[in-house]
Amino acid sequence: MKNYTFLGRSDGRRFCIEGIDVFSNKWQSQGECDIVLEPDTKKPYSFSIYKIETSSKTISFLAGKFRDGSWGFYQPPSDDE
Repeated sequence: MKNYTFLGRSDGRRFCIEGIDVFSNKWQSQGECDIVLEPDTKKPYSFSIYKIETSSKTISFLAGKFRDGSWGFYQPPSDDE
Protein backbone atom coordinates (compact mmCIF):
# COMPACT_ATOMS: atom_id res chain seq x y z
CA MET A 1 0.00 0.00 0.00
CA LYS A 2 1.36 3.40 -0.97
CA ASN A 3 1.63 6.27 1.47
CA TYR A 4 -1.22 8.58 0.46
CA THR A 5 -1.79 11.89 2.23
CA PHE A 6 -5.32 12.48 3.50
CA LEU A 7 -6.48 15.88 2.26
CA GLY A 8 -9.93 16.00 3.83
CA ARG A 9 -13.63 15.24 3.57
CA SER A 10 -16.50 16.95 1.80
CA ASP A 11 -20.25 16.71 1.67
CA GLY A 12 -20.01 17.06 -2.11
CA ARG A 13 -20.67 20.77 -2.40
CA ARG A 14 -17.13 22.14 -2.44
CA PHE A 15 -13.59 20.88 -1.94
CA CYS A 16 -10.40 22.53 -3.17
CA ILE A 17 -7.09 20.89 -3.98
CA GLU A 18 -4.27 23.29 -4.83
CA GLY A 19 -6.86 26.04 -5.30
CA ILE A 20 -9.05 24.02 -7.68
CA ASP A 21 -12.63 23.20 -6.62
CA VAL A 22 -12.87 19.57 -7.66
CA PHE A 23 -16.67 19.61 -7.80
CA SER A 24 -16.60 22.44 -10.37
CA ASN A 25 -14.34 20.54 -12.80
CA LYS A 26 -14.45 17.35 -14.86
CA TRP A 27 -12.68 14.41 -13.24
CA GLN A 28 -10.70 12.25 -15.64
CA SER A 29 -10.46 8.66 -14.43
CA GLN A 30 -6.97 7.22 -14.66
CA GLY A 31 -8.38 3.69 -14.83
CA GLU A 32 -6.75 2.72 -11.55
CA CYS A 33 -7.67 2.48 -7.91
CA ASP A 34 -5.75 1.86 -4.73
CA ILE A 35 -6.34 1.17 -1.07
CA VAL A 36 -6.41 4.09 1.38
CA LEU A 37 -7.07 4.08 5.11
CA GLU A 38 -9.89 6.17 6.59
CA PRO A 39 -8.00 8.50 8.95
CA ASP A 40 -10.12 7.97 12.08
CA THR A 41 -10.95 4.26 11.99
CA LYS A 42 -8.04 3.08 9.78
CA LYS A 43 -10.61 1.05 7.81
CA PRO A 44 -9.38 0.33 4.26
CA TYR A 45 -11.27 1.70 1.26
CA SER A 46 -10.65 1.27 -2.45
CA PHE A 47 -10.64 4.73 -4.05
CA SER A 48 -10.22 5.64 -7.71
CA ILE A 49 -7.42 7.80 -9.08
CA TYR A 50 -8.42 10.92 -11.01
CA LYS A 51 -6.87 13.98 -12.55
CA ILE A 52 -8.22 17.42 -13.37
CA GLU A 53 -6.63 19.57 -16.05
CA THR A 54 -7.22 23.31 -16.07
CA SER A 55 -5.61 25.97 -18.23
CA SER A 56 -3.08 26.67 -15.48
CA LYS A 57 -2.34 23.28 -13.86
CA THR A 58 -3.05 19.57 -13.59
CA ILE A 59 -3.79 17.86 -10.28
CA SER A 60 -4.00 14.15 -9.42
CA PHE A 61 -5.92 12.73 -6.49
CA LEU A 62 -7.73 9.70 -5.14
CA ALA A 63 -11.39 10.09 -4.25
CA GLY A 64 -14.27 7.99 -3.06
CA LYS A 65 -17.10 7.86 -0.57
CA PHE A 66 -16.76 6.73 3.01
CA ARG A 67 -19.44 4.72 4.75
CA ASP A 68 -21.00 7.92 6.18
CA GLY A 69 -21.55 9.23 2.63
CA SER A 70 -18.86 11.91 2.77
CA TRP A 71 -16.28 12.17 0.01
CA GLY A 72 -12.68 11.49 0.99
CA PHE A 73 -9.71 12.92 -0.88
CA TYR A 74 -6.10 11.78 -0.86
CA GLN A 75 -2.96 13.03 -2.56
CA PRO A 76 -0.77 10.41 -4.21
CA PRO A 77 2.88 10.26 -3.19
CA SER A 78 5.32 12.10 -5.39
CA ASP A 79 7.35 10.06 -7.86
CA ASP A 80 10.35 10.56 -5.54
CA GLU A 81 8.79 8.45 -2.77
